[in-house]
Amino acid sequence: MTVIDLGELRGAVEPEPPRPPRAVGRPLRVALAGAVALLTLAASAPVARPASAVVPGGPGVEVLLVGGGRLYVAVPETPGSGGTRGVTVYATPAGAGGVLRPLWRTSVPGGEGLFQVQEHGGFVLITGRRDDRVAETVALDAATGRQRWRQPGFPTPTVGGGLLLSGIVEGETTELLRVVDLPSGRLRWSVPVDRGRTAHHYQGAEIDRVVLIPESGRIEARDAGSGAVLRAGDPHPAGSPGYQSASLAGDLLLLTAHDGIGGSRRVTAYGLAVLDRRWELDLPPTQSLMECGDLLCVGSQEAGLLALDPATLRPRWVNPRWQWVAAVRGDRLLVAADGMRGATVEFAVLDAATGRTVAELGGWEMVPNQDPDGPLFGIRRTREGGLLVAELDPARAVARWLDVLPEIPGECHSAGRDLVCRRPGGTYGWWRLPR
Repeated sequence: MTVIDLGELRGAVEPEPPRPPRAVGRPLRVALAGAVALLTLAASAPVARPASAVVPGGPGVEVLLVGGGRLYVAVPETPGSGGTRGVTVYATPAGAGGVLRPLWRTSVPGGEGLFQVQEHGGFVLITGRRDDRVAETVALDAATGRQRWRQPGFPTPTVGGGLLLSGIVEGETTELLRVVDLPSGRLRWSVPVDRGRTAHHYQGAEIDRVVLIPESGRIEARDAGSGAVLRAGDPHPAGSPGYQSASLAGDLLLLTAHDGIGGSRRVTAYGLAVLDRRWELDLPPTQSLMECGDLLCVGSQEAGLLALDPATLRPRWVNPRWQWVAAVRGDRLLVAADGMRGATVEFAVLDAATGRTVAELGGWEMVPNQDPDGPLFGIRRTREGGLLVAELDPARAVARWLDVLPEIPGECHSAGRDLVCRRPGGTYGWWRLPR
């Protein structure tokens, strides 16, 4: 096993050569070319249009879009974490100019705070927090809204029609991981776990394997459907300082020990097939480890993105201009220039194999999308006070302008090509974005 301390990333491999200087000379020709470009952009810019539909708002109201053309509006019925919310479900119209059609209404736990919605296998899963510790999930029939069951935990679908519920169960002092039958809520299997020390392997949108990393003892990989132990691997060294967390990257299990004092971390990699220990990597507080296609990337504001071979940790490329990976689409990476993910930042498209900058897309604020593999939308304020919406397309390496939303503060989220934003006065607007 190899232990590698990256330290400063500078000089690990040859950086991308700087962009050539802008050509000079013949000022008139340059001015004319710029004027033509501005006229072309103005002609192609979308025209501001009002919301296709307006959703009532108010104090404590939350509006969520979910894939499949549904919009969920939650209104507190009784305030407080132990209260309830009334949830009304609307079908979004087929196109602009239609109206939202109410489908059904229900009450769910949690009058404020956590509110999450998923749709899976003909069911709607709504999660709220019943008190400061216990999150509760309600399973409803997607067509009628009829409640099927209610249990504690955060839900994630598993293969074979199951649902993994994780979190604190009332009366317990440790976290319990349970897998239940999705239609009935019947328990299939359960196991106590250390908080944060589990990892999930996905087959499409569903979990097929659960990896458990106990405080001491051997690491286990279990079948998500039955709970059967598929493989037990190298024991994790006990007594590692600070908080520990687990994640998966390709065919590797990454266990990260966090130094609670200095912020440094040690990442230990295990092969997922046989759970054998592969390598360890020390990261200072200023560096972050992330997936970038088939490689691993270490990002920092000081040195940019360094791509590593996940099998050997051998440096493959470095690009000093960008610091984190926002999305991976095939052989292209959507990257950004700093770590301020909630604000407007500079985005670009890189070639995942070489780190070469394919195109710079300008400054945008990313819009959260319910579908992790769905389109990537960015927003930014126009000089006229509208909100410009663009699709950040890594495949075409362009930021394609789609719409301008008038007088929108900018609090938006999306699902598929549907967009919801808060409007002045507290109401919400819904738009169907063009392709």
